[in-house]
Amino acid sequence: MVRMSLCLVVFIILATPIECVAAQDNEKLAVEATVRGFEQANQDFEFAKANSFLSPGAQWIEHSLPEKADELPDWWRKAKTAGVHITFRLHDIDIHVQNDVAWVTLIIDSTFTANNKEGEELLSEQVQGGFANVSANPRELRDRFVESEVLVKTPSGWKIALGHTSLLPMEKK
Repeated sequence: MVRMSLCLVVFIILATPIECVAAQDNEKLAVEATVRGFEQANQDFEFAKANSFLSPGAQWIEHSLPEKADELPDWWRKAKTAGVHITFRLHDIDIHVQNDVAWVTLIIDSTFTANNKEGEELLSEQVQGGFANVSANPRELRDRFVESEVLVKTPSGWKIALGHTSLLPMEKK
């Protein structure tokens, strides 16, 4: 009986960290799904859907001081109207979860393609404003960005509370 009790105690001690690791992995998957959903919605110009991944009062830092994340710069609406096609490839996603807060860093390889003069002008504005690297092709921008995001767990799931995007320099060949 003592041996059986001892085995049960050892099992409980060993099983608890495994359950914690599994729960942590589930939280990381949920956080990653939120980040991927947000980026996909932006890529597809689905602004309301993108906003659904944000916490109330979320802030974003990109080219300036923090701004309200749910108020996209006018450039995005113009790009949608001009038919600019965007492709984001997310990689090197690093997620850390501590209770109800998550910190994510990721790299986004981005391609912006214009199919008309209006789109070309918008891409040119991005380069002239320092928001994109110079491209030999006026109809296409290929850039790499690093993003950091802080998410909070809410009753309806993980939401982005703060984001920061930085343009990385082009790799030298």
